[in-house]
Formats: sequence, structure tokens, C-alpha cells
Amino acid sequence: MSHIIKLIPVLWLAGCALAPVPPATGNWVIEPVSLYDSGHDKGTEIVSVQQSTLRAVLSNFATGEVDVLDVSQPQHLQRKARFNLKLSKGEELTSVAFHPVLDLFAAVIDVGNRPGRLEIRSATTGVLIDRIVVGFGPDSVVFSEDGKLAMIANEGEDFLFEPSSKQFFSPEGSISTVRLSQSGHIVSHKNLELANAINYEGFIVSKGGRFMEREIDWNGDGIISKNMDFDGNGKIDKKKVLLGYFEGQDVYGTETKGEQKILIPIKTHSPALLEPEYIAISPDAKKAYVTLQEDDAVAVVDLISEQVISYYGLGASQHKTDARYDGWVKFEQSMTGLREPDGITTVANGRYFVTADEGDTDSDTSTPAEGQPVSGGRSVSVFDAATGVLLGDTGNQLDELAFANKVYPERRSNKKGSEPEMVVSFDLDGVPFVAVGMERAGSVGLISLADPFHPTVIALGKIGGDEGKSPEGITHFTVDGEHYLLTANEMSGTVECFKIIRKEPDAQN
Repeated sequence: MSHIIKLIPVLWLAGCALAPVPPATGNWVIEPVSLYDSGHDKGTEIVSVQQSTLRAVLSNFATGEVDVLDVSQPQHLQRKARFNLKLSKGEELTSVAFHPVLDLFAAVIDVGNRPGRLEIRSATTGVLIDRIVVGFGPDSVVFSEDGKLAMIANEGEDFLFEPSSKQFFSPEGSISTVRLSQSGHIVSHKNLELANAINYEGFIVSKGGRFMEREIDWNGDGIISKNMDFDGNGKIDKKKVLLGYFEGQDVYGTETKGEQKILIPIKTHSPALLEPEYIAISPDAKKAYVTLQEDDAVAVVDLISEQVISYYGLGASQHKTDARYDGWVKFEQSMTGLREPDGITTVANGRYFVTADEGDTDSDTSTPAEGQPVSGGRSVSVFDAATGVLLGDTGNQLDELAFANKVYPERRSNKKGSEPEMVVSFDLDGVPFVAVGMERAGSVGLISLADPFHPTVIALGKIGGDEGKSPEGITHFTVDGEHYLLTANEMSGTVECFKIIRKEPDAQN
């Protein structure tokens, strides 16, 4: 019998009015307790904790190094080891994950226009235990709870340009499943292809057009130029120039942005535009949910048959927002934002998956028409894992709480706001919660899922420092029953540790 891919039609809004009032979840706060400085100005991107040993691995994309941290005393994070992976020119360390049981960590390396690789290394010595070639552009790696499975999202986002035909090309994204032995060696590996999604109901292409900004070596000199005289008239102007074509669509570049931001149109949904971003494995390791950020969708993987079995179109978040960069913050404008999530997680019982709706595309007009979807929901959304039905989202709570705490990035109001990036789930007193890093607000939001139809942002923690912090990776761990969060702050070279504390009600009340 042929394998049939089904797509769950998009649901634009949750039926929040039908849901019960959220139960009380307590007065929780997030307090910073320590800051680890890697000694580098930037690059600290992904952090992952092994709960059984209270160690963490931290990747640095700028140096190709992995730090192993002792987190057993959260007030004093200490580095136990630093391993240089000795990457070749053009290679980049994109993600790490600590094995849940063994003294091992996984690292994935992007090697540009060739398939990347997964490395399994000792967390004590850094010695390479095993390695395997995966798909193009591996961007994240995760383990199942039992450690028997590793999964890699191969984004395949690099583009090539063929001058003679003026055609742009991109390798296809894929999802890798890797089975491990009891010693952590690789037993088997499979690359799962993504279906051609052209004409599938539920994928969204806005009528005004959307595009992705990509770094592309257009002139073939091996350098990504910050500005370029694309039309050869001897001047660099702030104008768009036709550079070539991608699958029959025009590709433009802006001379003042050069090869750093060439505009790839999203007007088809071929496999070349399906770019897996991050993965959440269900607690029973029977399914996985993979974000396809630019397509505003999630791919569902059956881990028993190792096949992509369905797609969930994620739709848009509709709420009031501050959509203008004008020196005033007023959450008055109506917004329809395509979720386009980056991070994804499942709750402990596996019933829901939760997305951080960052956004990663742009409209081809600086002022979208009224009602035209924009990029990014500026929200965290909760979906039924079995059906893909949207249960509820946070609306504009994240931006409003950031503003109340004086960390709202007003200069990003006409872009994507605070930009919720990565998300992690855990239970507090038996109630499901998630924490989300807000890249542009330099902070972390704590969200109660006591009522999944009404996810409620209840606390915010500020990352230390005066400069841009840009939290990327986020993880949760416990010490002696106390709950903590770590954020890897890629633009400051640091890791912040937060403690989640129940604030007792005022005795006078």
C-alpha cells in the first residue's frame, strides 16, 4: 500500500471563548542567580543539560568549541572542560545535545553545500566516539528521553547561483533518525525526505508575497559581501536589482545589503523550500514534531515506521500589537501574524506540542495591506498533538510584559517584536509550564499551561548586561527539588542561570 501524506487544514483561531477560566497557578517569579562568561564576545548558542549528573554542554558557533559546565551549584556555574572540535574552513558547529544517560554528547556540523555530519563525543575527554554523514545544513540535534534515538533537523538553507543560466538552487531539507546502541555507538541511520507540498491545502502563501533573506555568494568570489554594485553602474544604491530566478520566480538583491540578504521568494512549496528547524520527540518516542519555519508548518514523523506521515499548517495569531516604530509604544494595531515557529516542545504527557512563534520571512512590501499576514505570531501557541488543532496562544502577552519590564524592543515593533525563539517545557507542582527565550527583548518568559486554551504569561526574567544578549538555546533542570533555567546568549558569549521561585502571597491579603 502506498504511503500517503496527509495535511491537516489550518485553523486560524482557537475556540477560546468555549474554554473554562484558567485555574490559579500560583505566583511564580524568575530570578537570575548567576552568569557564566565563556570568555568570547559571542557564539554561545545552544545549551543542553544532563539531569542525572547536573552537567551541561554549550556550543559556540563562532569558535567551534563545546564547553562542559557543572550546574550542580546554580549560583556558581563552573566550566569543567572545553573541547575544540577542530573544524575545517567553512564548517560550523550548529547544535549540541547531552545524552540523557551516557557520558556522551552529540554535535552537528554544517559543512556548507555538502551534507553535514553528526559527531558523538565523550563528555569527559571530548574524544570522538562515532560519526556519520547526515543531510544538508544540519541545524539542531535532540535525543529521545531514553537516549536510544537521536534526531537531526537538516535545514538545507544554503543557496547556490549558476551565472550562465541565472538560476538559484538549494539542496533539499531532510530529517535524520539515528539509532544508538547501549554504549552510544551508531547502529543505524536514515534520512527522511519531505514531501513536495505544492498545492497542499493548509500551507500559506500570502497574496502580497513573502521572501527569505539568504546569504549567497552571487559573484562566486568566495566572500559574502555586505554591499555590492549588482547592476554594474559604478554606484551602490538602496535599490532592488533582479539577480536571477528560483523555480521560475524572480530573485532580487538590494545593493546596500549586498550578498548578505538576497531575497528568495516563497511562492512555491517544493522540497527545496521545506527547511526543518527544530524537533520535539514525544515522551514515548513514537512520534516527533518538526518545525518548518518558513512554511508556517510542522511535519509529523512516525518513529516506528520512520516516515513523515502528515503536516500541520499552523495558521496565524490575531491580536493587538504595536506595529509602528515611531517612538511610541501603543498596543493598538490589529495584527495577523503567521506563526512561523522556531522552537517546539511537547508537554510531559505528550498531549500537546507548544511552539515559539518567532517568524523568519518578510513581505515584499514595507507596508502590508490591511489583513495581509505578516511574519511571526509574537506568541507562544499550544496545539493538540494528535490532530494539529490550535488550542490557544498567548496573543500579545509577551510583548506587553516585556514593555512593563522596560525591555520591549520598540525599534522592532514594525518587524517581529520581542521574537520568541526557543521553548522548553516542565511541570511546577503538577501544572504544565513552558519557558521561552525572547531574542530581541533579552529576557525569558514563564507561561502557565494550566488551561491550554488560555496560555498565560505570568513572569519575566531579564538577562544581565547592557548590550544585546539574544538568548537562543534554553533548557530546564532541577537541583534538590528547585527549578532552574539556562539560556545561551549568542551575542554576548554568556549563559544566564535563572531560578523559578514561588512568591508567597502578601500576608496582608
